[in-house]
Amino acid sequence: MLKKHLFCLLILLAVAACFAGDIPKNTKLEVRLDETLGSDISQSGQNFSATVTRSISLGKEGLKKGDHVSGVVKYAESTMNYYRPGEIDLELTSVTSNGKVCQIATNTLRFQGKERQADPSTGKQDDRGARGEDIARGAIGVAGAANTAPAQTIPGTDVAVGPSTPVTGMQVVLPAKSKLTFTITSN
Repeated sequence: MLKKHLFCLLILLAVAACFAGDIPKNTKLEVRLDETLGSDISQSGQNFSATVTRSISLGKEGLKKGDHVSGVVKYAESTMNYYRPGEIDLELTSVTSNGKVCQIATNTLRFQGKERQADPSTGKQDDRGARGEDIARGAIGVAGAANTAPAQTIPGTDVAVGPSTPVTGMQVVLPAKSKLTFTITSN
């Protein structure tokens, strides 16, 4: 009876064995965000989800387009109502393929907003255009692409904007459906 239970346990361990160790170091993993992330809307330690956009063949196993990926916001710093540029750092932590959840380690992607322009007459930073830049890039994202991601409200204003490019203003905004490429750092 004990041998039978031990055999069943070994079979379960073999079935649950993770293929993540088979992913070679420095493999590029391209994903599409399933949600909007940003310096002023995300928190350090927050989990996020993404989807694999390009299959990776690993012999018998592999990652397929559409597999689920989980990640974590390693660091998020708000613009503090446009006092400083925002920043957000992302890493992937696991991938689910063929019903198996495997832990992975990737590089950190860091996105940082632009510094405010200095007023030439006073030498002080001028934020008169900072909110306008974030509003304009949001509007351009809506008009220029048929992206249906939800709008986000710009902190300190009543203005809601849609998808935009990630780092052209003080805020960092990574809209849902943004494509990011991570690199596997260990196997």
